[in-house]
Amino acid sequence: MFEVMLMLSYLNETLGLCATERPWDDADRLPLFLRSGRTYSVLTIENTDLLLIYLDVDQFQLSAFLKQRNKLLEFWKGDMVLCFRALTSYQRKVLIENHISFLVPGSQLYLPCLGILLQERTAAAQKAVSRLSPQSQFLLLYFIYCHNSTALTKVQLSRQIGVSPMSITRSVQELESLGLVSVQKSGRSNYVTPVRTGKELFDMARQYFIDPVQKRLYVQQTNELMKLPLSGESALCERTMLNMPPVPCRAIDRKAYKRQQEAGLKRIEPAWQSKTDYMQLEVWRYDPVCFSHAGTVDIVSLAASFRSHPDERIEMAVDEMLEDYQW
Repeated sequence: MFEVMLMLSYLNETLGLCATERPWDDADRLPLFLRSGRTYSVLTIENTDLLLIYLDVDQFQLSAFLKQRNKLLEFWKGDMVLCFRALTSYQRKVLIENHISFLVPGSQLYLPCLGILLQERTAAAQKAVSRLSPQSQFLLLYFIYCHNSTALTKVQLSRQIGVSPMSITRSVQELESLGLVSVQKSGRSNYVTPVRTGKELFDMARQYFIDPVQKRLYVQQTNELMKLPLSGESALCERTMLNMPPVPCRAIDRKAYKRQQEAGLKRIEPAWQSKTDYMQLEVWRYDPVCFSHAGTVDIVSLAASFRSHPDERIEMAVDEMLEDYQW
C-alpha cells in the first residue's frame, strides 16, 4: 500500500492544488476480478473527482485493463487514475499513448483531463529573467486588467485564462522571481496575488515585456479574417490622432493561423498587387482576442509590439495612447 500522505504532499506541493483523498464507497460492489490486488479511493483535485486505483506494476497488463476499464465505468462515470510506485520510461510512454492517467508520487504525473503532464528532472540553474515568456506575459495581462488583487489558486487562474495548470505554474514562478506577484501557502493550496494592478503593475513590468508578434505577413482579405481585432498601426490609429494606413492590420494567434493555413489562406506580395483588397496579418504568440476591446487588441500588448519601432511618430503615439488610457 502506498503512503497516502506522500501522494497528497506531491500533488499539493508540486502543483499548488488542493488535493484530498477519501474512500470509495462503491468499491465493495465491484466483482472480485476488479478488486484483486487493487485498492480504490476517490482523489479530489480542487473540484474534480477522480477514481484513484492503487496497483502493482508487475501485475498490470494493458490489454486486460482496457477491458476492465469498460466494466469499471458501470460503477464510476468519471476519469480514473492509476497509481504506481515506479514506472520505466517505456511504461510511461505506453500509458500516455493510450491516454491512461497515472501518478507516481514524487516523480511523475499524467492527468490529461486536467491538462497536466509532469515528470521528475534534474533542476537546472535558474537564469535571471530579463524578458517575459509569452505565457507569463499573457498571465500578467490578466493581473493588469482584472482591477482587483484577489488571491487565486493556480487551478483557478488556469480556468480564468484558459491555459494548463503546468503553464500557470511556470508563469507564476517567473512573475514571482521578478517581484510582480506573491505566492502564499494556505492549507494545501498556494494562492497567487499580484503586488499591484492596472497602471502601477504595468509600470513595474514594462521593461520586461516582449513583442507579442511572432511574424507579420500579407494575406487576401476574407470575411472571417476581418472579424479579428485590429492591431499594429491600424489599432494605434483607432486610439490616437494618427491617420489610418491604407491596408488594415489584424492579429491572430498561432493555432487559429494554422487553421487558416489548412483552410487555404492566400498569401500576398503587396508590390505585385494593383488593388488593396488584402490585409496585414500579425501572428501572435498568445491569443490577442482574450484581452481585446472595442475591436482592437489590448493597449499593453499593442505598445509592446512597437517597442523596437524606429519611427519617432509611432513612439509618440504609443506614449499618448498609454497616457490617455483609463486604467
